[in-house]
Amino acid sequence: MAPQEAFADLCRQACADQDWELLPTGIVVRWGDGRHQLIKLEFFEFRREELVRLSTTIGRVAALSREQLVSALRTNADLAHGALAIRHDDLCMIDTLMLATSGAAEIEAAISYLASAADDYERTLFGTDEH
Repeated sequence: MAPQEAFADLCRQACADQDWELLPTGIVVRWGDGRHQLIKLEFFEFRREELVRLSTTIGRVAALSREQLVSALRTNADLAHGALAIRHDDLCMIDTLMLATSGAAEIEAAISYLASAADDYERTLFGTDEH
């Protein structure tokens, strides 16, 4: 089985186990309080290795002060998975996994952590639940 197909199978299983919603381009994680976070999946190749980038938007960079952006950059050193990043005009959380070696537990942990942390940042920094 090709790495991307195996990853898709693991994502389907994680979604079924965690009651997440699988979309063609990502996974929606929902919590009991009605909040949600969309984790987008972007497949790509780097140095002949198949990878998947997990990303989720927190909010617009333009709404943040310089101090908030510096604080976000400092937060990167303490994150369990992924990193805070500026992508296009948005503050995001991203993580990259190798398709060939990522197991179910790693995929589930990365998605769960990104969704939870990004939702906390979105609530704290922006007071919204748009992403």
